[in-house]
Amino acid sequence: YRLEKSLISAAQIAELPKRLEPGDILLERREWYVSNVGLPGYWPHAALYIGSQEERARYFDTAEVRDWVKRQGETSGNFEQLLQRRHAKAHEEGNRPQHGHPARVIEAISEGVSLTTIEHSADADALAVLRPRLGRVDKAMAILRAYGYIGRPYDFNFDFRSDTTLVCSELVYKVYEPIAGMTGMRFPIIKVLGRLTSGPNDFAEQFDRQFGTPEQQSDLVLFLDGNELGKQAVEATLDEFRRSWKR
Repeated sequence: YRLEKSLISAAQIAELPKRLEPGDILLERREWYVSNVGLPGYWPHAALYIGSQEERARYFDTAEVRDWVKRQGETSGNFEQLLQRRHAKAHEEGNRPQHGHPARVIEAISEGVSLTTIEHSADADALAVLRPRLGRVDKAMAILRAYGYIGRPYDFNFDFRSDTTLVCSELVYKVYEPIAGMTGMRFPIIKVLGRLTSGPNDFAEQFDRQFGTPEQQSDLVLFLDGNELGKQAVEATLDEFRRSWKR
C-alpha cells in the first residue's frame, strides 16, 4: 500500500536541515511495514542527527567545544579534526555524498550502524525531533561516540547488555549514556521477553511523563504526523506528540 511513497514529502524533508541541529534525536514511523507488528508502541525507529560537515563546523565552533577538543589531544581545537583522527575511515565515508546529498544521520539498521542522508532517513510517514537539553560539549561527545559505533552489526536480539551489536534505540541510548564529564541523558530500561531494552516508543513515553517537570531532558523541535486519509504528513502540536506513544 503506497509502495515507495511516503506521507512526508520531499519538500518537507528539504526544510529539515534548516530546523535541526547536530545531536538531535529522530523518532520515525513507516506504516505498512511487517516489522511494526513485532515492535511495541507507535514509534519503531530512532536515529541520531549529526548534520553535515559544514553544519558541525559551525555548530561546534565555540570556546567550550574548542577547549574540550584540545583536552582530547587535538591541539587545533577543531572538532572535525578530532573526528577524523579518532575515526578516519568513518569520517571519510561520511564526507562522501550519497545520491547527491551529504550524510547527516547515523542510525542502526538491519545492515548495521550506518551513515545516511536525512533525505533517506526522514523518508517516512511520521517524524518527531527531540533536542536534548545539553550543552554543545555533551553533543560533541555523543557524536564522537556514535562515529565509534559505525560498522557494528545490528542487534537482532534487542539486548542492551552488550554494545558489540546495536539496535536503533540502543545507539541513541549508548551515545548519550552519562559518563565522567558528560551529563548525558537517562532513558528507561524495561525487560521484554527476558531482555533489557529501551525502545523509541519508550523515549516518547518518557518525554510525555517528564514534560514540565525538573526531570525533562529534551524539547520537541517538530512533529510531522502522517495522515493516511489525507495522504500527507502535517506538522502537529506538542500535545499531539505527547499522546503519540499511546497509539
